[in-house]
Amino acid sequence: MSDWRLRGQERYLKGVALFWAAYSPYREGWDHNHCSFCWRKFAVHGGDFTEGYITEDRYYWICKDCFLDFQGKFDWAVGEDTGRPA
Repeated sequence: MSDWRLRGQERYLKGVALFWAAYSPYREGWDHNHCSFCWRKFAVHGGDFTEGYITEDRYYWICKDCFLDFQGKFDWAVGEDTGRPA
């Protein structure tokens, strides 16, 4: 069965390390990010989420629901966030 949230993310998210973290902008001037699957909004204020799973480079965000739905398909390793940029 296909899932509307899958759009080729395997190319950049398959087998990567993820970390649970409070949302912080990727760079100055950004006020939000989106879940890499469902596109719900991560933001410090006014988003759907204020924390979630991030990649080591702190670029890609994944909400808890999508993480639970796809963790088996994507073989993610989960580590502890140090709070430092990669």
